[in-house]
Amino acid sequence: MTIVLANLAIAASLYAQTVNYTGFLQFSTGKYIFAQRTNSLYFYNGLIINAGQFSVSASIPLIVQNSPWISTSGAGMIPSGGTQHSQVGKATRRNKITLVDSTNYEKIGLGDPLISGTFNLLRESGVIPGLDFTLGIKVPMASANQGFGTGEWDYGFGGSLSKSLGGTFLFVDVNYWMLGDLPDLNFEDPVLYSLAIGRTLAGGEWGVLASISGNSRTMERVDPPMQVTLAGNYQVSADIHLMGSVAVGLTETSPDFVVSLGWRTGI
Repeated sequence: MTIVLANLAIAASLYAQTVNYTGFLQFSTGKYIFAQRTNSLYFYNGLIINAGQFSVSASIPLIVQNSPWISTSGAGMIPSGGTQHSQVGKATRRNKITLVDSTNYEKIGLGDPLISGTFNLLRESGVIPGLDFTLGIKVPMASANQGFGTGEWDYGFGGSLSKSLGGTFLFVDVNYWMLGDLPDLNFEDPVLYSLAIGRTLAGGEWGVLASISGNSRTMERVDPPMQVTLAGNYQVSADIHLMGSVAVGLTETSPDFVVSLGWRTGI
């Protein structure tokens, strides 16, 4: 979801030298690989500093969740099982896991901060697309016992291509993440991808974007996550942008439904 919102922001303002406050609310719901449903509400707050060809962003989520089974990682939400992650390794495509919470976990708390830097290697010109290189790191501040994080460092790197064709924008993002393992559950390091097409309307005041995104497996014997997203962007003023999106999961490790509302304003 963050890739979609970032793409909309790029389409709205390329190569600007700015400092922006960004935030978004995201609600997701799904059973994932479990018999029980998990509802999650994320409130992200962050900063993006653009300086010509280079930008740095940092964000941290406040999470409200009704179970400790879903953890955040550099690759997004993972059905880790929280304190009972040893049981997750038994999951298969035909075997839903029933977990019993034996801990007094906190239902609200801070997740792990995510810090990333992006460098524009190639600026779009004529038939040549824009090319960006990105480095990312997830800092383990949230405890695995709370279900908000894995308690381990995650590292990622990747690149993105972007091309404008009149008022239409095309995006391709590919990233590789090295995930920290839990004591009884080893994660596979996934490749994340996103393919998106967007269109600006009313002279750039409005924008729409459709995407498909997902990644390779993070756990054995279960399908990797994949979802389709429809998003919109509205430029309130030169410094204020509003963004919203809805997404539907296509596999068992994805949430069934996600809705988000984001905003960006200059500082």
